[in-house]
Amino acid sequence: MTEGFVVEQQGHITIHRFTESSDKAVNAWRAALISQFESDQPFAVLLDVSAKQVSFTAYARQTTKALFSQYRMRQGRFACLFSSRTAPYYARIFFASLGRLNFAIGTFSSRDAALEWLRRG
Repeated sequence: MTEGFVVEQQGHITIHRFTESSDKAVNAWRAALISQFESDQPFAVLLDVSAKQVSFTAYARQTTKALFSQYRMRQGRFACLFSSRTAPYYARIFFASLGRLNFAIGTFSSRDAALEWLRRG
């Protein structure tokens, strides 16, 4: 796919993996997530931002806020995988600032835990 961003499929779970934080990678993620959100089926997405060189840039935050606000009524599960143990804490604060969403959001520092959470949904 786009340099800096990869989409993988694991059963019904779609994995969006960032390898860099460029605006180009964020735009590729935006297009892939819109495709998930516009499907008729509930979604199960793992957003893997655990690579050490990946950060949650201002552009990524703005894009996430716009997408989640636009598609807040969608059904599904969205898991975020971070490299540090403190990042999920800050992510929960960010997601709480978006208001009520119909889909569940989980934040994780373990890939296995994130995938298990998505499978349970």
